[in-house]
Amino acid sequence: MHYVKDTNHLSEVCSKLNKSKFLAIDTEFIREKTYWPKLCLIQVFNGEDKIIIDPLVKGLDLKPFFKILSNNEIVKIFHSGRQDIEIFYNLTKKIPKNIYDTQIAAMVCGFGDSIGYENLVSQLLGKKIDKTSRLTNWSNRPLSKKQINYAISDVTHLFEIYPLIKDKIINNKRESWFKEEIRILISKKTYDLNPDDSWKRLKYRNLNKNSIGILIELAKWREIKAQEKDVPRGNIIRDDAIYELCSAQPKNRDDLNNLRSFNRKGSLRKEFTEEIIKIIDKGKSIKKEKLPKIKPLKRLPTGISSKVSILKILLDNISEEYGVAQKLIANKNDLQELVLDDQADIKTLKGWRYKIFGKKAVDFKNGKISIKMKNDKVVLEAEK
Repeated sequence: MHYVKDTNHLSEVCSKLNKSKFLAIDTEFIREKTYWPKLCLIQVFNGEDKIIIDPLVKGLDLKPFFKILSNNEIVKIFHSGRQDIEIFYNLTKKIPKNIYDTQIAAMVCGFGDSIGYENLVSQLLGKKIDKTSRLTNWSNRPLSKKQINYAISDVTHLFEIYPLIKDKIINNKRESWFKEEIRILISKKTYDLNPDDSWKRLKYRNLNKNSIGILIELAKWREIKAQEKDVPRGNIIRDDAIYELCSAQPKNRDDLNNLRSFNRKGSLRKEFTEEIIKIIDKGKSIKKEKLPKIKPLKRLPTGISSKVSILKILLDNISEEYGVAQKLIANKNDLQELVLDDQADIKTLKGWRYKIFGKKAVDFKNGKISIKMKNDKVVLEAEK
């Protein structure tokens, strides 16, 4: 095993890795107390060499490894690689080339919704992983032998899984399905955290013009502050405090001091009092025509839950028939939208999802087909 602690050693190792056809890659990181994930370890396996790169070593230049990530000739295998890719993107502003995510592949092949690595190893390889080091603090040094063995097992098993899951994708003729899902994973939009868009992640409702402007400005301000200070968003101001500020719209320090969220421990840092008052004023001053058009929350009609439940039966049947995770085909919101509108702008009514489920769901909804039990099996029959 190579435990890489200096740039020369990393260059030597990467020179060999650069000749590989595919590499299994994983990272260990912590982010509970920071905005940006702190990279603590990089594990790589090429089928022969077990490599652990220690990015916490002072002076270690990761550029030789980053060049490998940009080499389009090498397949980089991850499992649930979104956070790993986010780390590399934050460090290089580039998405690694030629990515293969075994969790996405497993979902396309019917291994369930977001199957975990240990579960997939068990099902495909019949092996068990010692999970006791999973929740370790990876920033502590030195690492124990047990920690190192756990870390490297994440890529050695992954290397074995890759050809098996890839064959399943090919044999089931799901390459186009997989590629459609992987596009989201490799899109820069997935990782670009634009403060101007941060309000979109908040659960807003019943906002007037002034409230919308305040929500947008407070969310933007919080995002910038959290990035600058490298702390979680909630350490700047919690979501519930933002909602209360949007509603109460305090005009001065005294108004702010009277708010419940301001006096609740951990909800709002008093050092930001003056800034918050200014941000609220700024949000209120935004002209109506410059505010984004926010669609009001739909009031779901009575009886929609039972209709969604019936569609869920159809979804269960299709998921089992095609061997693909339900979550990948449609979620609860998709089913609700489908009940409300035959032409809803949802993933379920597009591409391969429409072919295997969406069209049947619309036909079923409109009484063109029915669901029946026959010989202990759920079957679909055209209505006469």
